[in-house]
Amino acid sequence: MFRLRTCVLVVFLGLFIALPAFAITANNSSLLKGKILYNANSIGDIWYVYPGDFHRYYIGTPQDTYNVLRNLSLGISNVDFNKFSTTTPDRLKGFFIIKPEDAAKIYYVNPAGGSPVYIQNPKNAFYLLQSLALSVSADDLKSIPVGTLTVDNNGLEVSRNWQYLGFWGGINASPVPVRAAPNSQAKILGYFSTINRVKVLAIKKADNSVWYQVDGGRYPGAYVEAKFVSPIPQPAPDQKAVMPKNVKPGDYWINLNIGQEVLTLFKGADPVLATYVSTGMKGSATIQGVFNIQYKYAATRMHGGPPFATHYYDLPNVPWTMYYHGSFGVHGAYWHDEFGITKSAGCTNMTIGDSKYIFNLVSPNIGMATSGAATVANPGTVVYNHY
Repeated sequence: MFRLRTCVLVVFLGLFIALPAFAITANNSSLLKGKILYNANSIGDIWYVYPGDFHRYYIGTPQDTYNVLRNLSLGISNVDFNKFSTTTPDRLKGFFIIKPEDAAKIYYVNPAGGSPVYIQNPKNAFYLLQSLALSVSADDLKSIPVGTLTVDNNGLEVSRNWQYLGFWGGINASPVPVRAAPNSQAKILGYFSTINRVKVLAIKKADNSVWYQVDGGRYPGAYVEAKFVSPIPQPAPDQKAVMPKNVKPGDYWINLNIGQEVLTLFKGADPVLATYVSTGMKGSATIQGVFNIQYKYAATRMHGGPPFATHYYDLPNVPWTMYYHGSFGVHGAYWHDEFGITKSAGCTNMTIGDSKYIFNLVSPNIGMATSGAATVANPGTVVYNHY
């Protein structure tokens, strides 16, 4: 009998994931959530798109399948299971569900029809899921970011990592307290609402609940209860992006798709980071073209107003600023958490964590200094802005 023991966290279904708070263009990570996929160009390249974060997890071996089943299952009581054993709610489609009260039996809720499929044991799971797999192209598979589980010798999750340093979610309630620690008694730093989206950096189980540590604008590193965050389609690297001619092999370069509000840091042809950003609003649009980073500042003051911007602003200590054309730059934004929509006076707003990550990789290289300028010997990284 297939037993996952009592280590699996039971997530109460009434508190589970709500619909995304943002109306955004669907992409593969949401269209294929909950499905089993195999790479049509590579035998044995099999993945599960977890609906909890819209990332794909490798299940190409029985051990990998077992690790996913054990750590990404939702607990459910016998009473609740009996309510929908034939007609499963849409919110559960694509999930593995486990019955702790019934010898830890586990089921896969097939998105195609929604009927729970019983999984007898790990070997059975491996072959069963293969039989349900959908063939996709290598390019479509690449558009879904990879999630990885690190487990201990007992197969229990130690940590979870996401390809682009986290996964994006929308806040599904208002107001939602943001706390300094994963504890309901911890200091409240502020509040989120349904207009906000956050980037989840880590998962913490504490205080009889599940908490997300988040990156963002206003509260980077703070904590929100997981039940208040719904996964949204993940930003995918721009597959239509053409590497500018002045990018050398192996160089970092920044690709900004203004229409999608997605910035991708590439190294040569390989994406390093894809993330949501906020570009210029109507009347102060982000400039298009190919540029080079000219100046880098660990922190700098920004101020301006009409006629060059739609509004007046005076922002001290703007972090991780990379100017590439006059006052146009890429930088962290500590004053909002509405990434993925136009919001700025022309610059490219990023979360604090993402902007710092990129700042430390791109040139000009400023070493331990807090600012620096590009030179002929130390040229700036290419920035390509387009629709």
